[in-house]
Amino acid sequence: MKRSPATPLVLLLTSLASAVQAADLTEVANAAWDYDGTWRADRQTWEADQETLVQGRAALLPTIDASHRYSEINQTYESTGDLEIDGRSRSTSVTLTQPLFRLDAFYGYKEAKSLTSVAQAEFYQSRQDFVLRVAQGYFGVLRAWDTLVSAQAEEKAISRQLEQSQERFDVGLVASTDVEEARAAYDLARVNLIVAEQEFDIARDQLETLTGRKWETLAELRDNLPMEGPQPSKMNAWIDKAAYQNPQILAARYSAKAAGFTADRQLGAMLPKVQLFAEYQHNHNTDPSVSGGDPGNPLTQFYSTQPDTNSKTIGIEVTVPLFRGGGLNSQRKQAALLADAAGQRYQQTIRDVSQQTRTFYRTVEADALRVDARRQAIRSTRSALEATQSGYEVGTRNVVDVLNAQQALFAAERDYANARYDYIINSLTLKSTTGDLQQGDLAAINQWLSDTETLNIYQPDLEGRSDALVPDTRY
Repeated sequence: MKRSPATPLVLLLTSLASAVQAADLTEVANAAWDYDGTWRADRQTWEADQETLVQGRAALLPTIDASHRYSEINQTYESTGDLEIDGRSRSTSVTLTQPLFRLDAFYGYKEAKSLTSVAQAEFYQSRQDFVLRVAQGYFGVLRAWDTLVSAQAEEKAISRQLEQSQERFDVGLVASTDVEEARAAYDLARVNLIVAEQEFDIARDQLETLTGRKWETLAELRDNLPMEGPQPSKMNAWIDKAAYQNPQILAARYSAKAAGFTADRQLGAMLPKVQLFAEYQHNHNTDPSVSGGDPGNPLTQFYSTQPDTNSKTIGIEVTVPLFRGGGLNSQRKQAALLADAAGQRYQQTIRDVSQQTRTFYRTVEADALRVDARRQAIRSTRSALEATQSGYEVGTRNVVDVLNAQQALFAAERDYANARYDYIINSLTLKSTTGDLQQGDLAAINQWLSDTETLNIYQPDLEGRSDALVPDTRY
């Protein structure tokens, strides 16, 4: 099913595929969106990091505390004739405080805002990493599949060459060295086939781990793809865009700001703090029992008739940290040094990302040329193989030349397939350096997949597929 590349991936619903329709890139991406543990953890981490701003703002807002205290009282006053008081007391209080001057809290709030921005930038990077993982997983299977098909075709072709060399040796047309050369080439082809089978199984398992599903069939790439190189074609346009919105640069920038506010907060912790406070308190004494003492003593009479009390207090409190063992000044120096270090890391991140952007720009530019060159190499090596086979028939070329020509053709076919996959992955990576890689880019690449060419992962028809790649070695 083809989908518009402008439609966000998260809004694409995976429909039930028919028996003949292979899964495409967007269907695989939708499955990974809900299953991939790394991506789900990144989303939860981002939501958790949003609470940093709430916590930083809390230090600037009023605080209200309530307390209730219950106590059993037993007091003896020897100076009043052994006056003894037994009773119960309940005390309830509500306290409100409002910071009026707290530089440490103010800069702590600014620090929290910067840290929230860091979390946002890291989340953007995580989303881009998710898109790249999906593309690498999907095209990793296709890449391993093409390698497996080529390896089996090569093994079949060299096997035929070995059989024919043995037949020609049996009738005395070639020397035994031709048979040994063919056998050595066949053994190497068998090893390559075993490795290709293993790599295909690994790529398939990795895709299943990413999506939590077993995919029976996958759509393959179309033959003709618009591999025109980076667009826009100016390298500086990519570098400027990366410097402006690359998530790593944004994260480093806000980290440097947060470190600066941390240094300001530690300096503010050494300054006076002013806050408004208000308190209401209610005390209730339950039936005090008074024994002993002089009945005419005013203290005895007071405790015998002690009333409930209510108190209201309001005022301004000023706290000045005078000396705390040198810890505050040490923390201030430490925060200032860390702020300088964060600034240096920010500048280095800009340089690193700029270099990465230049590298991937040149890589994609070369990939586009490499695809065309690899396609032409297949034509050239096929023509060379045909010429070598003709020479072998008339006795001007030996079996080693034929085997080398066959191996060169299969290597050219593998290189061509790898060049196409490299172009796709490197193009997505280049876009990620600018911070512009979105889920919709997968939907756009999905249009490059074929409606008819599919691979069956668990029941591969390698026999039929590889015959088309086997050169004609009959003489």
